[in-house]
Amino acid sequence: MSRGFYALASGMLTQQRKIDISSNNIANMNTPGYKKEQAVTTTFGELFINKYKQNGIYNEATPINNVSLIHTVVENNTFHSQGTLEETGRTLDFAIMGPGFFSVDVDNQILYTRNGSFNIDDEGYMVLEGSGRVQGEFGEIYLGTDKFEFAEDGSIVVEDEVVDRIAVYDFADYNALNKYGPGMYISDEDPELIDYPRVVNQTIERSNVNMTEEFTGILASQRSLQTASQAFKIYDMINEKAVTEIGKIE
Repeated sequence: MSRGFYALASGMLTQQRKIDISSNNIANMNTPGYKKEQAVTTTFGELFINKYKQNGIYNEATPINNVSLIHTVVENNTFHSQGTLEETGRTLDFAIMGPGFFSVDVDNQILYTRNGSFNIDDEGYMVLEGSGRVQGEFGEIYLGTDKFEFAEDGSIVVEDEVVDRIAVYDFADYNALNKYGPGMYISDEDPELIDYPRVVNQTIERSNVNMTEEFTGILASQRSLQTASQAFKIYDMINEKAVTEIGKIE
């Protein structure tokens, strides 16, 4: 009977985790460059089922199958597909077409993001608000003004002089990226600088979250959660009845 409790409890926790991940996707739907996440589940603690046959004084075991008592979420899988590009008309908005990430120095750590909604700080450097300074090929990008021209390869021109080029990096394996915050990633692997990136000005990349898919997933998880909860109550009633009835046997 305890196996049922394990299976139902783990199922409820798994469905709740799926709901949390979908809710987080919806909450970040309007975060530029945000990439949707999905729960990856697996079984845990598999048991072998055998059929036993009495052969004289010996028991012969024939393997039938295996079963797991627990189903659990092991990780969140991030989908790095391109989001929709939206023209904003804002000079400090940028979007990458195709692969790649902007790099931002946050507390002396380099983070990577597709969020190109930048600003200029009090010292004249290009920054990602609430994070840190945007990196160019020569380090932190100093503008000193919001009056500049921009080339598609990422070059920034102030008063007819190229001051820097927005650095765009890519990774051979996106599994090397670890989530650091909404739409932000960190990695122990060295990225590759893209020589000729396609960067669009006055445009941002929207998240790749599909609202319909997320709500559908939440509804499905809620139904599974409710079903498991009802079955859990039935198991509890059966156990209670078994204990009561067994106590009456003389």
